[in-house]
Amino acid sequence: MKNTSLLCCICMLLIFSCKKDNKADDTHDAKLYPINFNVSGFSQTDIPISGVSKAKTTALTTQATDTIPVEKLYYLLYTADASHRLLNSKTSKKGDANFGSVTDNVPAGNYMVTFGGGSSALILRNFYTEYFFSYFTGFINDPHPEYKWDDTFLKSIPITVTSAGVSTNVSLDRATSRLDLVIKDAIPAGTTKILVTFVDTFDLGSGGSTVKQGTSVNTQVVSAADIGKTNYTITMYTLNNVKPFNVNISYYGSNPNGPLGTKTVKNVVCKTNTKTILSGFLFTPGNAEFTIMVNQDWNTNTIQF
Repeated sequence: MKNTSLLCCICMLLIFSCKKDNKADDTHDAKLYPINFNVSGFSQTDIPISGVSKAKTTALTTQATDTIPVEKLYYLLYTADASHRLLNSKTSKKGDANFGSVTDNVPAGNYMVTFGGGSSALILRNFYTEYFFSYFTGFINDPHPEYKWDDTFLKSIPITVTSAGVSTNVSLDRATSRLDLVIKDAIPAGTTKILVTFVDTFDLGSGGSTVKQGTSVNTQVVSAADIGKTNYTITMYTLNNVKPFNVNISYYGSNPNGPLGTKTVKNVVCKTNTKTILSGFLFTPGNAEFTIMVNQDWNTNTIQF
């Protein structure tokens, strides 16, 4: 009899415990409110020779395929507190329906939203609880990572969600610098490729922070039609906008194992949303110096070599 009474008491306790847990779960159900973002392709300032500046913003959803550098768009929703915890993420590609328009549903509160955009090769990596944009697909602990950046854009904004929801326009800011190599002398017969390398930043944090460094490797295959061309231009992108760095330029013939010649341009400086131009002679003996210039194409630098 005592055993039966004890069993009944245990069963009743379990029943009340289960009801209490369900009620607690129900109280955590929060009403969701819509948030909507219409994202523009990039925000930049063009400064003509006259010095009169004008802003140009290009919308992702309305432009032709080849006029917008953003081919892939990431949306990240974080908590606004110190934990910066990722709550949701979405990825869209050019050609998707409503590309450039991002919608979500969240409870009322404060959040941080980050958008990252770039070429179709842009990826989102995570290291512990932090997320980074990158074009490097190897192991994050690789001691000598090799990769190259494409034109990349970033924007983080705080939002406060109320019962009215959120609907706002967002213009992405360019995170990269552009580096153009202009080879003045004619490309000689037998040249098969030109290799340009320099130290670059490995990852771009969702908050704009950068992490470790590796080597940017840019290989330009030289076709038969390129032989004899002068002012041959190679366009590259970089996040290395903190301190001067060296750019190594090598050209190859039929033997891929060793270059026919190499030049190094020292103390190159790049800045965000600025084009730096390295201009000079690569193949002609006796022309050892490159010239570095800045002009105002995006905001532009030119460097002779």
